[in-house]
This record gives sequence, C-alpha cells and structure tokens, in this order.
Amino acid sequence: MPQETLTFMARLQEYGAWGYAWIFVISVWAGTVRYLTTLNGERPTRFKWFTETLVSGFVGVLTAMICQYYQVDFLLTSALTGIAAHNGVSTLKIITRIANDRIGSN
Repeated sequence: MPQETLTFMARLQEYGAWGYAWIFVISVWAGTVRYLTTLNGERPTRFKWFTETLVSGFVGVLTAMICQYYQVDFLLTSALTGIAAHNGVSTLKIITRIANDRIGSN
C-alpha cells in the first residue's frame, strides 16, 4: 500500500543519508558496469563514463523513491535500483510510460 500520509522529507528520513548514499553508490556502480560492457574495444573516456554514471545515479534515486513509496523492502529496493540504474535511459522511458498511463498524458 503506498505511503500517502508522509511528506517527502519524512520519506527521505526513513532511508536516511546513509541509505540514499548506498542507493547512489549502487547506481554509480551499475552505470560503470554498463559503460564498461558497452565499450566494444573503444578507448574509455572520463566524460562518457561521467555521463553514463550521472544518468544511472538519477535513475537509481528515482527507482528508490518509487520503491519507498510502495513500501518495498530496502534490500529489494537496492537490487531493483541496481537493475534500473544499469538500464539507464531505457528505465526512464518505462517509468515515463507507466506514469503517463496512470496519470494520463496531455
């Protein structure tokens, strides 16, 4: 059941700074793994790695927030965050499609 009565700050305090730091570490790790697996012999660059991990970090935090809203266990949230962060932009497209279906697109 979604947590409809808690404010954003109250939800943020549930995981705490260390919880969200862990989520961010998992997200960056997943972004790094994705970047390294898509090099295909190309020379790695810091800029490409940074952009990949930036997107993954954003997707990971969004996924954690969605999991927290639906009261998913933190261990499962961590796993789902890693998977979603690894998929990066593809995950954003899926989240957008689900949100548009539920909320309605204009």
